[in-house]
Amino acid sequence: MNVIEELAQAQGFDFMGTCSAKELVARPEVRSMCAAGKCQVYGRSWACPPACGELEDFQKQMNAFDRCLVVQTVAQMEDDFDVEAMEEAGELQKRRVLDLVEAIDEAGLSAETMTLSAGTCTLCAECTYPDEACRFPGKRLVSMEAAGLVVSEVCTQVGIPYNHGPQTIAYSGCVLY
Repeated sequence: MNVIEELAQAQGFDFMGTCSAKELVARPEVRSMCAAGKCQVYGRSWACPPACGELEDFQKQMNAFDRCLVVQTVAQMEDDFDVEAMEEAGELQKRRVLDLVEAIDEAGLSAETMTLSAGTCTLCAECTYPDEACRFPGKRLVSMEAAGLVVSEVCTQVGIPYNHGPQTIAYSGCVLY
């Protein structure tokens, strides 16, 4: 296990897996889902399209790395509509990823990594996009989907489930190194 994997393991993620970063493909159809308003944040956040960058640039960045580590938080839900469990798991995943980014920075490795999160940035209650600059550009994380990745496909590539069965919710992020 390398240093990045050790730092991730220390954050308590429920599942982790790795693959070659060269296997990752930024897909235009994922961005099309963003533009169609699937999550309703397109054009409303510095961490989402179109502000977060072009797919071609994400593909070039991903190709510059050797490995991709997917980190995942999974929660059990009381029923399929357990919004509280979904929100708690999503927040836990975001905290874990931000703590991982901080640990990577403290280890002096942030220049050698790229981290993608689950969902849009939630650092601020209201994003300043497009009227003012981002308040936290160094902490802002783009989602795997905004980078054009099909999360279920990447989970398959690293050998971890995307779907953990009935009444579960999983949130995935990744670190390229």
